[in-house]
Amino acid sequence: MALSLPSIEFRGRKLDSSISFLILFCGLFLSIAMPLLMHRDPGPDAMTLWTSYARSDNCNFWNPFSPDRSSYECSAYLLRPTGINLDNAWAYGMLCNLFLTSIPIFIFRRIPLTIFLTLCLWGVVRSFFLDNLTKEIIVSVAVIVILFFSFSKRYRAGFFLSALFYGVLIRPYWILFSLVWVGVCVMKKRVSRFSFFVMLFMFYLVIATAIQLLVGYSVSSIRASNNEQRTLGEEGSKSLIVSWLSGGDFVSQAVDSMSIFFRLSFPVELILLSGLGQIIFVVLMMMTSLLIFKMMTSSHYKGSFIEPKVKELIAIPLSFLLVQGLFEPDFGSFARHFSMVVPVLFLGLGLQLRARKPEPVESRVLN
Repeated sequence: MALSLPSIEFRGRKLDSSISFLILFCGLFLSIAMPLLMHRDPGPDAMTLWTSYARSDNCNFWNPFSPDRSSYECSAYLLRPTGINLDNAWAYGMLCNLFLTSIPIFIFRRIPLTIFLTLCLWGVVRSFFLDNLTKEIIVSVAVIVILFFSFSKRYRAGFFLSALFYGVLIRPYWILFSLVWVGVCVMKKRVSRFSFFVMLFMFYLVIATAIQLLVGYSVSSIRASNNEQRTLGEEGSKSLIVSWLSGGDFVSQAVDSMSIFFRLSFPVELILLSGLGQIIFVVLMMMTSLLIFKMMTSSHYKGSFIEPKVKELIAIPLSFLLVQGLFEPDFGSFARHFSMVVPVLFLGLGLQLRARKPEPVESRVLN
């Protein structure tokens, strides 16, 4: 697939090439250059990871569900040989953010201005989490691999193996994430605006039942135990996700997880928890959630049929959001984690809009 510099489109009209270039350059620069414009000292997360370098050999890679395994030690085991440290991590993070932001952009031939600005704003959000030593450097590399695999016919295997590999090495819930994605892909043709909500409830009901029977404790208790370990003032402690339902039955757990899914998708309460400074992220997340919902529950987008590959790519951030509804302890961690995966949404959207001959809805109805 030949890639070239896309043109900016505003209200269906292609902007002048020089104006498009200026908008593309400024947007891309501002979305990745925050570490250069606003330096931040290493926070608790970066310092914990840095001190884990000395204990990185203790990582038990191939036992992801061991209670004694530390994701920091395993991350340090992977990062230490690369030479990434507290002093140069911002440069590696900025490079990763450049790939995560620019690859979806170059998929488009003509990118609507609103989509471009949304994509760049996610780059800004991502830059705040990649400006220091962090585990997100590893996950960003995994997502970059997924983006590159998306150009080939083996994108399914590329995503599944990348997610499975990262889940085994660092974050076990990525194993569930990859399995949920398979389920969403299987059901993609049956998802409508009504069935989406039914399937959503059934998904959380099945997961709540399975965890209760296999592990012996409820889904909500996993999040509660993580929150109990937080201390006041620690990163994420001001935006904790507290369950609204505390019932011990499967239905209550499913409804609670479903409510958290919508609270993450439309995180208005974050403004109450952390102030008006979060309003940009809240609006950004709401726009992104609506776009995912529209693409997954519709058969056409802008007059052209949505190809199965596009839906399967967009199912990746949707599946991640579904899993986050189960385990995410706070809104800050959610923003950190979801911002790394969301580029796949825009890559899928770019592939959809890249089609040369959009098929009108009317012609498909007549045929």
